[in-house]
Amino acid sequence: MNDSIDPATTDATEAAKHPSRWPRFLAARLDPDAYLGLHFTVGLIVIVLGLWLFGGVLEEVLDNDALVRWDMTASGWVHSTTTPAGIRVFEFFTNIGSPVAMAIIAVIGVVVTFVRKHRRLALAWVAAVGGGAIVDGVLKAMIHRTRPQYAAAFLHGTSYSFPSGHAMGSMIGYGFVAYAIVLTGEWAGWHRQAVFSAAGLMTLLVGVSRVYIGVHYPSDVVGGWAAGLVWLTVCITGYQVVSGRSAIRHPPTPSQDTP
Repeated sequence: MNDSIDPATTDATEAAKHPSRWPRFLAARLDPDAYLGLHFTVGLIVIVLGLWLFGGVLEEVLDNDALVRWDMTASGWVHSTTTPAGIRVFEFFTNIGSPVAMAIIAVIGVVVTFVRKHRRLALAWVAAVGGGAIVDGVLKAMIHRTRPQYAAAFLHGTSYSFPSGHAMGSMIGYGFVAYAIVLTGEWAGWHRQAVFSAAGLMTLLVGVSRVYIGVHYPSDVVGGWAAGLVWLTVCITGYQVVSGRSAIRHPPTPSQDTP
């Protein structure tokens, strides 16, 4: 068997040549047990939607369009409603979504998964968090959006605003924590939903905190969530494809990852 041939590409080519094969091609893409099946298809859909959302927000920001004016109005209104107690609460959520907090959680997660012999998962975790930080830095440097006027009270030094690194990092960090827990712990039913809901809630609170304390515009946070979702999905989908293909070529043993 020639491993350089992509089965999905081959199937698509054959389906294009023979329209009657489209049902079989679609069935293969929706097969939950195939490594290029349902998980791969859902991953691609999420990536496309995330890129569409990020691109739409970015276009509005670069064009200095209505969204930017709404950003400024919303930031001013939020700033006018802040209280000392509220600042303390949302500073807590900002801190647990900080790059330092995400790095600590990632290191613990990578060590635990590696020791438990989920080595591909550990590498995917490193790629998700490390790669996400690089992507965030590159995007900030390319876009050069200035911070809201209220940011000076909380930030030291100069940094750019779009996308929100905390929003992006928490999406990736807490999202991968939830995925790893469900995958390795074999959680099911409402337990699985509770894990992902908790991760989503943490990500939401971190993003809201950045607007509340005045260091980001709302569109920065939405852009960060979108970018984080795309990169998280790329890493998880890549892990699933590699694990699924490996399981087909080499039947899994108790010491290997399961897709």
